[in-house]
Amino acid sequence: MPSRITRGGGASREENVRPAWLMPEKSEPVAQAPPPVASDESLQGSRDRLASRWFALQGMFEGGAPMAQVAPAAPTAARAPVLAIFSLAGGVGKTSITATLGRALSGRGERVLLIDAAAFGLLPFFFGARDQRPGFLRTFSPPPSSGDAPIQMITLDPETMGPESATQEALSTEISKYARGAGRVLIDLPTASGSVARRIMRMSPQILVPLVPDMSSVVSVSSIDAFFQHHNGVPAHPTPPHYVLNQFDSSLPLHLDVREILREQLGNRLLPFVLRQSPTVSEALAEGMTIVDYAPNSAVADDYSSLAAWVKSFSAPATATFRGVRWSER
Repeated sequence: MPSRITRGGGASREENVRPAWLMPEKSEPVAQAPPPVASDESLQGSRDRLASRWFALQGMFEGGAPMAQVAPAAPTAARAPVLAIFSLAGGVGKTSITATLGRALSGRGERVLLIDAAAFGLLPFFFGARDQRPGFLRTFSPPPSSGDAPIQMITLDPETMGPESATQEALSTEISKYARGAGRVLIDLPTASGSVARRIMRMSPQILVPLVPDMSSVVSVSSIDAFFQHHNGVPAHPTPPHYVLNQFDSSLPLHLDVREILREQLGNRLLPFVLRQSPTVSEALAEGMTIVDYAPNSAVADDYSSLAAWVKSFSAPATATFRGVRWSER
């Protein structure tokens, strides 16, 4: 039957709406090239590429034989915040504050690294050490029944680490190396050492300055502020130091008057609590302990709990992340 032709020479509407499988076969179909046969080399290459990219495809080839697995990447951690304890004069309790604050933070589960930047400081003796061992990373662990985090500590001598003007500042580089895996770094700076403080400022630390309630502390505040404003690691955004009153006795009128003067000078940069004076602090060191372990129910231990809470509120500790780490079956 001859096909119907519409105007314009096209096929009829009836023919156009027919499904393809009802259409008559062409007398001379267009020849199509057969698909290429994958060679063994190209097939193996595809398998290798698939197996190397997608974990679930590993072991699907070669009869399910297990393939070598690459160890998952170790968890990475954000940069640990740094707190440096500085003083212009000795006898204000700088090292005691560093040790006891570290101990209080470990009681809150933080992984703390203590840096003693004085070659022959007393920092290790607060944790029962009998020697100093500069340059050796030490770990002090709490009693087995305690849920507190261990504390790591190292004594570094800045005088042995090259000049301050080096392109790669050796002291801050060394501290960063040991800080891997730490949640927070506390640095006990040498007393009145402007050169070491300048080097530490490259790490943009938070600065805490302990003061004792006397006239010398009142006079020194403006000098300390000026020093850190001039040598801040980020000059456009200076981070002024915070101050804490140590060895405070509320029964002494001079101590109360000094606190009021410092409040007027510093505003909220003077911490709203004090570290009270107590002979148990010295007794604790004589026993190789911090006050947190020697007299945990004392008023001074409560003061350090407040200090630890303030530090945590000021800057959160670094935490490890586990991106790209696969679960495993035991």
